[in-house]
Amino acid sequence: MDVEYMVELDETDTEILRLLMDDARRSYTDIGEQVGLSAPSVSNRITQLKDLGVIDGFTVNIDRSMLATGDDILIEIEAKPGAEEGIVESLSNVDAVECILQTIDLQISAHAYMNDREIKQLFDETLDDQDIQSYEIRKVANSVWKPQIHRSDLAIECIECGKPIQGDGITVETDEQHYYLCCSSCESLFRERYDELKSGV
Repeated sequence: MDVEYMVELDETDTEILRLLMDDARRSYTDIGEQVGLSAPSVSNRITQLKDLGVIDGFTVNIDRSMLATGDDILIEIEAKPGAEEGIVESLSNVDAVECILQTIDLQISAHAYMNDREIKQLFDETLDDQDIQSYEIRKVANSVWKPQIHRSDLAIECIECGKPIQGDGITVETDEQHYYLCCSSCESLFRERYDELKSGV
């Protein structure tokens, strides 16, 4: 089945995303009342946003002050050239680390909840000091996480030619998978290649 779609998010899509970010457990009926759509229409839009990869999953925000999870800290590391990826990978495997930011100038910042023993273990056992130029541990006094949703273009690439899809695009649904293409020519090439692979199985 082929479906044409607009690559640009409209105001309704944007508002649905805002409502879900505020409370991911909102019912489709509640969202529909807010945006002027029926519950099935809201469900269809959310399904499409998930298929497009705009919605990657649903989660919860936890008030860490209610849990005994260690100190709220910011780990700032200056990596040696070529060691950035290894440090980021090591930090990502530590359960207490919640967020990692890497800049282009070898700086790595990680937000974590750790006690003194866990911090010592991190630098003694998990990270290789040969990869680190310097580091600093700061206790966080306050943090604000405020993600924003704006109406914008979706950065979707054509699965056939790899170019960004501009304006109208084509969705091909095959074997319960959705494939996005920029034009009818790429669609024809994709179908031909898909049929060849299918017949060779």
